[in-house]
Amino acid sequence: MMSFISEQFKKYIFIKNMMGLHTLLPIILFVILVPHLSSVSLTITIYIVCILLWFILHTLGFIPRPGKFIQFFLVMIALAILVMNYGILFSQKASLSLLSIMLCLKLLEIQNELDRRNIFLILFLSYFILVIYFLHSQSLFMTLFVLSNIIILTLMLGAFNRKPQASLLLFDNFYLIGRMFIKALPIAILLFLFFPRIPGPLWTLPDNGQSGTTGLSDKMFPGSVTNLADSNEIAFRVSFSGSPPSSDKLYWRGPVLSETDGFLWSQKKQTPLKPMFNEVITHTSKPISYTVTLEPHQQKWLFALEMPDQVRGDTINGYYLSTDLQLLNQSNIHQLTQYHVNSVTQFQLNQVRKNELVESLIFPQQSNPRTYQLGKLWKETYHSSQQIVTQALNYFRDKPFFYTKQPNAMINNPSDQFLFDEKRGFCEHYASSFVLLMRAAGIPARVVTGYQGLEKNEVGDYYVVRQSNAHAWAEVWFGKQGWKRIDPTSMIPPSRIEPDIFQTNLDRLSFSSLNLPDLPQLSAQQKTALYNFSLQIKQSIDTIKNTWNNWVLGYDQSKQNLLVKLMGFTSGWQTLIFLLIGGFTVLIVLFQIFYLYRLHQQADKVYLNYSKFIKKLNSAGMPAQLSDGPEAIKQKAMQYFPEQERLIVNIINNYIQIRYADKSNTSAIHKFISQVKQFKPLHKQ
Repeated sequence: MMSFISEQFKKYIFIKNMMGLHTLLPIILFVILVPHLSSVSLTITIYIVCILLWFILHTLGFIPRPGKFIQFFLVMIALAILVMNYGILFSQKASLSLLSIMLCLKLLEIQNELDRRNIFLILFLSYFILVIYFLHSQSLFMTLFVLSNIIILTLMLGAFNRKPQASLLLFDNFYLIGRMFIKALPIAILLFLFFPRIPGPLWTLPDNGQSGTTGLSDKMFPGSVTNLADSNEIAFRVSFSGSPPSSDKLYWRGPVLSETDGFLWSQKKQTPLKPMFNEVITHTSKPISYTVTLEPHQQKWLFALEMPDQVRGDTINGYYLSTDLQLLNQSNIHQLTQYHVNSVTQFQLNQVRKNELVESLIFPQQSNPRTYQLGKLWKETYHSSQQIVTQALNYFRDKPFFYTKQPNAMINNPSDQFLFDEKRGFCEHYASSFVLLMRAAGIPARVVTGYQGLEKNEVGDYYVVRQSNAHAWAEVWFGKQGWKRIDPTSMIPPSRIEPDIFQTNLDRLSFSSLNLPDLPQLSAQQKTALYNFSLQIKQSIDTIKNTWNNWVLGYDQSKQNLLVKLMGFTSGWQTLIFLLIGGFTVLIVLFQIFYLYRLHQQADKVYLNYSKFIKKLNSAGMPAQLSDGPEAIKQKAMQYFPEQERLIVNIINNYIQIRYADKSNTSAIHKFISQVKQFKPLHKQ
């Protein structure tokens, strides 16, 4: 039994001696790679985890370090995995996967914790990976994640830089990098405020088809909008210059769908409407001014209230109004985008594309025959478009139609199934069937998708539009009046809105176009103290995110020009260059003054306490002068006061290190002062 314990103790001592600071590297790398591993295939994740485990087991002494042949074999496996997942055409994600795998494989080349070349290379490449994350997200969470990992990497860099000597204690290392960050912070702020901003993004990432889209699509089928009904993901945030419009005007226009085969609805190719805005649209209402902060959705859509009159924004690139009155960007929205819009709620379109009305009359052959027959009947019965539209809306109101998020599947002739059999559906069922009825009756019509309503953030005093606000409605052509919005879901009586509509996202329904009963009474059981507290916490967190978006990510050319003007300068790149050079000059002068002042303060402290030490020696009967050499004083004091020999040696040695060996850090000076205070020699006759 004793021999077994002895063997285990020896094994523990062996493992303890093998473990070094470099054992932490795979853990740090795994934490850094978490955002990337969460978006790649399971094969890549398993491979990276296996490599990291191999290195940990090697540092613990359980398995040997792989030789050159095995390392080559591991590289070949890595390349095969990358080709299997991404093919031979490398994309952004494939390139980052390659860098991540090769970085982990580099661990297996580390000889020991004194192999600074490989360790430093791993640390520097880890910095590079953290910076790459900002190409895809500059959110507050990602910034905090990157910053915390940069601190950890810098701590490791400082510790390994002092091998084979003993590395600094954790507190000392934090103090060291804290000084570095404090010195760098004013430079970073100066560059952020005054480095010339350019309209649009500084770089454009190629669209490689690998990034997934979020929210609405350019296609719609029964159930596609329903899938977004329970999503709390934010589509965009809105700040109004004043109060928001009423709920019947809160339609955020998105993709317009005019092509259909009776089941699937899709867009026509988008072309710019020329001339734009005021020359095409006549408006009589007062413009509504607001700012949209749009989350990246990998599409070109810029959501706006109907109908945008003026648009401006430094972060959007060549926006235009399409022929179907949709606001679009020239390139896909890959990053947080902020733009300012003036919209008018009462407008009239002065011109229309040549084939637009013809395309909006096409009824797909051999599909939904009962829908077609009903539309034909109305055409023969009524003599005006307005009468037919009224009849269709009354049809939804008077028949037992229900509004629900859980309708039955409708695949074969879905409009017929919805109108005559099921009579239960979500907004896309109502909009698509209404448009088909209009086309059968000879009235040009199309489906419009987007978002309806919003939700107020009481903490930040702005509004949020979530994916659960996704909606579909119809547009009908009324001759000289142009395109008019018709939302058939607004005709459903409150008694036929099923309870599943109110199970989630109750607050967004405050601005809904549905005929809702008294919402506070309906949700009284759910609006408990715990519910209100959790809602306030969520809104507070989102307010912090929104503030970050507006003042950091949204610090564009216009805000920079405003800051320069508030400082009393004229805007322009010449002024910004002058402010940058002047700011750097001021910082350098301030740093130098602070450095000289600190040296002076430290020198005074050392001098005063060394003088006290000499005075204590004189008071105890030992003649000594400040002009005497420290070594001579040490030897003489050791003879006079042998009982305090160790303390005298420490005092003189620390004084020499501080004064002559450039060891004048704060901890050394404090230690020297403390030792002088402890020195209390007995008087010698």
